[in-house]
Amino acid sequence: MRDMPPTRGKPLTDRQHEVWEAFKLLTARRGLPPSVRDVAAHFRIQVSAAHRHLRLLVRRGWLEARGGVVRLPGSSGVPVPIMGRVPAGAPRETFEVPEGYLPCPPDWGRGQDLFALRVRGDSMTDAGILDQDVVVVAKTGHARDGEIVVALVDGEATVKRLGKSGGEPALLPANPKYKPIVLQGEVRIAGKVLGVFRSLA
Repeated sequence: MRDMPPTRGKPLTDRQHEVWEAFKLLTARRGLPPSVRDVAAHFRIQVSAAHRHLRLLVRRGWLEARGGVVRLPGSSGVPVPIMGRVPAGAPRETFEVPEGYLPCPPDWGRGQDLFALRVRGDSMTDAGILDQDVVVVAKTGHARDGEIVVALVDGEATVKRLGKSGGEPALLPANPKYKPIVLQGEVRIAGKVLGVFRSLA
């Protein structure tokens, strides 16, 4: 038997109900709301078609949109955009394209601009940050020694602990296999890491 809609209105078509069921499934599987692209990929349809389905589900009360994020009604947490991947190793590529959203506790980074990044590499394992973890980052251009940061070194991103090596400012790994990155050339702090999310699946 189908679930009843949370608000009155026309019943959903079979396809619309399939989209809603898929949205619930993807949310449960990943622990966060799927992006429009996730829904499109699930059904192998155009992103524009997936967007129309989600917009209709929001209008009819089956889903809700808050802060530009579509999610299940009553979902708790602050939606934080996952902006791509960041190496925990040698600096490589910058992050630009959102992959989806991560629900974070409401008290995390209160009043700050947050984003999330998926970690690639093992240079921060001794700090509890593993390959494929998602780190939540507060945007800031400043940090103190000892804080774990996302830094842009000559335009390429990496996650490391800010500190010193041989008396020089450096980005320090938390794995003895890696060497510190002494800060030379153009370096910019993109944000401070507030926490880590990990899938056990």
